[in-house]
Amino acid sequence: MYAELLKESRAPSACEQALLYVASCPDGLLTADDIPNTTPAAATKALARLAERGVLVRVSKGLYFAPKDTPFGKTQPSEFDIAQKLLIGRTRLRGTAAANFLGLSTQVSARPEIVVFANNMPKHTASAQVTIRRGTPPRMLSETAGALIEFIRDRGDYAETSPFETCERIQYLLINMSQGDVCDLSGVAVTEPPRVRAILGALMESANLPDASWTALKKSLNPLTRFDFGHFSELPNAKAWQAK
Repeated sequence: MYAELLKESRAPSACEQALLYVASCPDGLLTADDIPNTTPAAATKALARLAERGVLVRVSKGLYFAPKDTPFGKTQPSEFDIAQKLLIGRTRLRGTAAANFLGLSTQVSARPEIVVFANNMPKHTASAQVTIRRGTPPRMLSETAGALIEFIRDRGDYAETSPFETCERIQYLLINMSQGDVCDLSGVAVTEPPRVRAILGALMESANLPDASWTALKKSLNPLTRFDFGHFSELPNAKAWQAK
């Protein structure tokens, strides 16, 4: 449908770019920032124009949804997806949701658990279990890196896998992360509680990541403190990273 509209469209290139993005949009939610090769002002006008034509549905200020036809009618966005889109860069999966996303649990919570960096409870989050952390996140993380930090915060308690399998899976994820994501993860970890720094550092070292990835984490720890590593206590270098 969107490809046909694109062919027929005599609108400015911003509208054409918006139609191209809509055709490939996985969750159907988009804002002006998503539209490539155009200015924010032009993208905003294009989205409003497509909403007037019925191609898009305005969900919230600046947020639109591209419905798809199904045998049961047109699709609609979930409140959770809307919240995730509006809060992009300010949320992290945690608890069961983080473990499931990381491939360490098959459990799916009826109300996904998320951390939101905000001063007040955001809109559209009633369908989720929300943990508020005051202020703004230290920097934006990928969804995998954010879930990993929260999983480590919980000492791996939500894993259905054995401690050995859990450590092996996390090491695999770390090894396959981009250099930029590893750098962001290390940078954010320095602002986390000491046990998070210790566990992540031990995981990074055991995964043979470059020393530069975890040296700052090591230096940030009080050498006289011992930490509860929980599910990660079986790491071969746990004691060297001050596990109890």
